Amino acid sequence: MSLISLALAATLIVFLPRIAGVTWEELYDRFSQIGWGTMAVLTGLWVAGLCAYSVVLSGSLPGLSRRRAILINCVGSGVSNVLPFGGAVGVAMTFTMTARWGFGRRPVVVSTVVTGVWNMLTRFLLPAVGLLCLVGTGRVPDSRLAVAAGTGGALLLGVVAAMSASLYREGAADLLGRGLDRVVKRLPIKSKPSLRDVLLDLRSSTIEITRTKWPQLTLGMISYMALQCVLFIGCLQVTGGRIPIPEAVAAFAINRVLTTAVITPGGSGISESATALALLGFGVAPAVAAAAVLLFWFFAHLIEIPVGWLAWTLWSLTARNDKRAPASQRSEIRL
Repeated sequence: MSLISLALAATLIVFLPRIAGVTWEELYDRFSQIGWGTMAVLTGLWVAGLCAYSVVLSGSLPGLSRRRAILINCVGSGVSNVLPFGGAVGVAMTFTMTARWGFGRRPVVVSTVVTGVWNMLTRFLLPAVGLLCLVGTGRVPDSRLAVAAGTGGALLLGVVAAMSASLYREGAADLLGRGLDRVVKRLPIKSKPSLRDVLLDLRSSTIEITRTKWPQLTLGMISYMALQCVLFIGCLQVTGGRIPIPEAVAAFAINRVLTTAVITPGGSGISESATALALLGFGVAPAVAAAAVLLFWFFAHLIEIPVGWLAWTLWSLTARNDKRAPASQRSEIRL
């Protein structure tokens, strides 16, 4: 299954120029015009994004340093960008790494849940933000898109309100859990877990983190997505794309939300194809659209694979040295 998924992702990337209606030779001409200085600036934006997300990880797991948070982020991204459902493997690696650093399982579980919720809300809010940008500038060609943006935004606000109420009051969590259990009972599945019990346990586990760290978590996620968006716009600019910011934000939103597709690792190939088609719809030249999307794919997906495995190797060597070192010296070994 993994090989099929990887093959599909590779096929979609290879045939992306054909989808856009250009050749690899045309793309090579575009890429050859990008100087090393420009690539260094784009790389700096990518690194800044890693640092911004470390704020989210360190906020969700008290005691985790920013340096170690970056290491965990790199390892998790490297795995999820190679394997379908790679996020689960990334979580397993996170447990292994944090256990070596002395963290218990429960706080790591809470951290995983909290960061997962913040990631989910952010990524699914992005399409509504992108569409609302287009609505605000009057550039939406179809009124149905405006309705979709409003509906999506309202639903997300409802989800956020329900989650906030559940975390703030136990009675609200109990009421929401009972409602979800009624829905589950009507589903044609054999195993029907009590979502009420799960929700109450989740509330007790995460309430302290969310109450005290939500500003840090939110600021970190907004900063991370903002830097990713700037990187995407930068990829458009250096490849010759000149489109208004609302269209660029909308295309970026499409790209990011489709990374949640589990058909391919990190949605690779699927998100790029959809983003290229969106840029073409906004009037971007085919060669520019394909080049910009592939350049952003390099930073958002491809480069994270070797960096992730390098981070894992570095951690493994450090952990091995930490295990062999005398107890009096272990506190001095840091990563």
